[in-house]
Parts: sequence; structure tokens; C-alpha cells
Amino acid sequence: MSLHRVALRLYNPCGFAEKMKKMESRRKKRRIKTEGKMLMRIEDIHYVPSEEFAAGEKLNNLFRYLQLSAEVGCPEQGRALIESVVSMLDAQADRFQKLVLAQEDSDEPFALDAIRALRPSGPRRILRRLPEDYLSRLKGAFNARMAGCTLGAALEFQPVETMRSWAAHFGDDYPLKDYWSQTMRDPDGAHYIVGKNVDLTRDHMDAVPPDDDTAYTVLGLLLLEQYGMNFTQEQLAEVWKRFLPLGADDDYGLRGCFWGERIMLKNLLDGAAISQAGLLRNPHLQNVAGWTRIDAYAYACPGWPEKAAELAYRDVSLNHRRNGIYGAMFMAAAISAAFAVDDPIEAVRIGLTEIPSNCLLANEIRWILVQKFSTWEEAYALIWKRLDGMFNGSATSTAVQVVAGLMLGNRDVTRTLGETVALGGDNDCTGATAGSILGATVGIERVPENWTRPFQGRMHLYLSETPEYLRIDDVCDRIAAIAAKCMAEG
Repeated sequence: MSLHRVALRLYNPCGFAEKMKKMESRRKKRRIKTEGKMLMRIEDIHYVPSEEFAAGEKLNNLFRYLQLSAEVGCPEQGRALIESVVSMLDAQADRFQKLVLAQEDSDEPFALDAIRALRPSGPRRILRRLPEDYLSRLKGAFNARMAGCTLGAALEFQPVETMRSWAAHFGDDYPLKDYWSQTMRDPDGAHYIVGKNVDLTRDHMDAVPPDDDTAYTVLGLLLLEQYGMNFTQEQLAEVWKRFLPLGADDDYGLRGCFWGERIMLKNLLDGAAISQAGLLRNPHLQNVAGWTRIDAYAYACPGWPEKAAELAYRDVSLNHRRNGIYGAMFMAAAISAAFAVDDPIEAVRIGLTEIPSNCLLANEIRWILVQKFSTWEEAYALIWKRLDGMFNGSATSTAVQVVAGLMLGNRDVTRTLGETVALGGDNDCTGATAGSILGATVGIERVPENWTRPFQGRMHLYLSETPEYLRIDDVCDRIAAIAAKCMAEG
């Protein structure tokens, strides 16, 4: 029997459901003992509807007044008024930052040792050497990740009704079984600095289209090649400043990064200290972007979920907190575990063993794992009835969508990618990660050619100091070299 089979037998994955029941019983008892302390359970979260403030419309009105002030002859007075508003907004952001960072929950700690102390039992490490089928699994994970990202990027964050309407208009299946046949955006509009929107359609693709989610995978590879498994956050910051371009502020299509990653990189370039660069005026502390950065770590630590989660923590804790960190650790551990198991849901369950058992994200993953649904519509209704009010780009909601997509896909790559993307939200991220987990489980032989043929064996990048096109097999060989060294030295 192989080493990883022995490890999994000792771990006893078949007893997962019983373990979860016992954990839930302990959690309820523990909650009774907390003497009224507010724990971050979904039923305890009460969102303040942002719509009631109509802030966006009010800000637009102020900028219309700014234009009007120029037209009636008082532009400098108008500028002064707008600058006072911007200063007030910055001051309020600072207050929000202080408020949210001051909140503590013993079930959702920050320090790695505290996180590990709250993990349920798990295998920690399954493989001691690279499996014979490692390269097949790596190429499966990498290509399915690229495919899921590309499929979702065409209509990222569009309402599901909009996506379904466009599919009907184009004559495409929904959920999709192939890439979009047409683009509903300006075809020649910029897409991540070097690309165009039309690149996301199947007949105009000549490589993996550029995207931040695919760039982060290569960025992780560059970091590991340069500094190894013991990289520091200071070294990570240097890699980001060297290779990741900000792009244009005034054109989304020409940006190289978004959200908290853009805020952190700007702060780093402005000279902020490492400890503060990822936190200053960053409201994205619990969003999905953290776990779009971790695939290279998981690929380099196959069958070693604890190590993959550790590397993810070291990276993502720069600009995330709580479930933003746990989401990255969970996904890194799940992808790593997928190299050692044959069932993506088992990889998900192993991923749960690397994060605090009572954190919000873990609770919601356990919730979706026991739900019954057979279509994306049923899954969507269940998810958003439960998570109503949560940002659909949060680490928690998107992780739930990935797991739902894997459950619906039932080890079929096409169905998994299509169903995951159909659930909407930040669906280039969710499609990519579902593809990464499943691809590592089934290998490249089970990834249908319609998802890989349009790439022509290469990926299109916008990173600085790197070729604009890289061969996918070359990237995988570079990752495999790091993985071989990691397993030999570990």
C-alpha cells in the first residue's frame, strides 16, 4: 500500500461525518460556556444595508457640482470643497480601520500558532515523496485553473440572470460547457494591460488570457524560485514591487491588480512598513483575493496540506485578517491534499483540518457539505438565503460556491467549471480554484481538450521583467522542480 494511502487510512476520512457531529456538539457546549460573548456565526451577523444611504448617488452629485462650479466660474472653490470631502472620507476610513482591527474573537485568532491550536485533527502530511502521477496531476490542476479563470472572467460579478440571458442570446449552454462564443463588452477594450476582452472568447483565444488570478500563480512561482520555502514577507514585498505592475488608475482594463492587493502595493511603493502596508485603509481584509495567490504553494507541497497552509498564511496575512487568511489556508491545504486523494470533496474535508474549527468560513463549508441540491439554481438559492447581505466576493461566500461547484460537478471537469461559474459572484476566482482542486485530483488526462486546446500551450502575462508569453509545460516543469526539492528536504 502506498504511503499516502496508509496516511489517509490512519486519518480515517470515512469517519469525517461522525467527527463533524462530535465537533458540532462540542461547539454548542462551548458556546453555552462563553457567557454571552458574541461569536461570529452567520446567524449572529446583522448587515447594515448600504443602499439605505444612497452614498454612490450622493458622491456622483458632488462631482456633478464640481463640473458645474467650473461652468459658472468658481472651479477653485469647487476643488476645495471636493478635497474637503476626500479628506473626510479618508478620516472615516481610518476610524473604520481602527474599529475593525480592535475586534477580537478567540475562535478567530491571527497568529499561526493560535490558528493551529484550534484545528481539528487531520493528516498534516500525506506524501513523503512525489507521487508517480504528480506531473499529470500538476498539469491537470494548472490547466483546469486557467480554464476556470478564463470562463468566469468574461462575465465576472455579473448577476446570474444577466449571464443566463447572454448565454441564451449567444446560443451558448448555461451552465456553460465551453468558453463563451462572443463577448458582450467592447471587443477591443483592454483586459489586464496586454489583453483584450475578445481574448476571453473561444475563437479568438491564442493563449491563456491575461488575468490577475493567473498572474498570481506565476508570481508565487517567482517568489519560491528566488527565495525558497522560507521566504519572508519582506522578500514577498520585494517580488511584488519588482514584478507586479499597478497599471492605470483611471482605466480598469489597464489595471494589474485590484482591491486589497492594489492598496497594499500602492502603500509599499509609497514606503509603508511591511506591518502596515496591507492594512492601511484596506476594507478587503476578509475577501477572496487572498486565496487567489496560493496555488503555487499548494502545487509545490503536494500531499502536504499543513505546509501549503503555512506558506499561504505567510503570504496572505500581509493584507488579510480572520476568514480572509483562513480562506487562503483552507484552499492551499485542499489543493495540496488533492494531489493525494481521488475525490475533490475529500480534499475539501482535509482542507478544513488546517483552519480553526469554529471560524465562520469553516462553519459555512461544513454547512454546504451537508446540503442537498442537484442544480446550480438550487445551490444558489440555498447559499444566498443563508448568506444574504454578505459581499459575493468575500472569502467565505466564494469558498462556499467553490465547494458547491465541486459537489455539483461530481469529478467531471466540464460540469464543475460550468456549475461553479454559473453561481456568479467573483466567478473567475471560484472557477479557477474549483479547477485547481479537481484538476489535481483527476489529472490532465481527464481535462477535456476543448478547455486546453485554445491556449495553444501557452499563457499570456503582463508581469514586469518576464516574457509576455510563457509555455505552460515550462511553467509546470519549474513548479515540479521546486516540489521535488521541497519533498526531498522536508
